[in-house]
Amino acid sequence: MRRLTWAQNLTEAEMIAGLLAQEGIEVVIQRQPGMDVPDFLGGGPRILLVDAERHAEAAELVDAHFGLR
Repeated sequence: MRRLTWAQNLTEAEMIAGLLAQEGIEVVIQRQPGMDVPDFLGGGPRILLVDAERHAEAAELVDAHFGLR
């Protein structure tokens, strides 16, 4: 797995993951280091990881739709 981008919160991360899922790209969403506090629930930044083989494709989609990275 390779880091693709980050999101401000779980909702934003799930929106990005949903876009990528439509293209068959699996995404792993992780909390940022130091922000792994269960009390934050959906708040706090997230890191999105994708398979290294599909990273370029995923990056292109994220850039085109969200202007992130």
